[in-house]
Amino acid sequence: MNMFEEASSLYGMMKMCKSSQSEMAKKLGVSQSYVANKLRLLKLDDEERERIISAGLTERHARALLRLTDKHTRSLALGKICDESLTVQRSEALVDFLFDSAAPERIGRGEMCDKIDAFKTTLKKSTETLAALGVGITHSVSYYGKKTYITVSIEEG
Repeated sequence: MNMFEEASSLYGMMKMCKSSQSEMAKKLGVSQSYVANKLRLLKLDDEERERIISAGLTERHARALLRLTDKHTRSLALGKICDESLTVQRSEALVDFLFDSAAPERIGRGEMCDKIDAFKTTLKKSTETLAALGVGITHSVSYYGKKTYITVSIEEG
């Protein structure tokens, strides 16, 4: 059962039992916020739900998108999240940027990640261009902890 099916089942149980979120939370042994967060997922339309499921996104991705009330903006954000396989943190930064320009700490992280990605892409294209010109060049990217290591090797002569 996926997150949306769970939310739909929860909503159906609440209606059937004529229970509030608090009452349903007690019956299930979960917090009221858990119930509220599940039910919020139902605000996404069927197309959005299908895109989220088919992209393998998490419930946290889906909840981040809910902050965007404009359907067009939400669709653009969802497309970027799916196309670039953004992490939850990067997705939240994107939503923060689109939702509220007054969230500098998240915008800063998101922009920094974008700049790092642009640098890595530029470096990769540059090494590919030089290699196509006959230069013996390779580059590699590795990760250790929170650090990214980029190595460029050039054969001289």
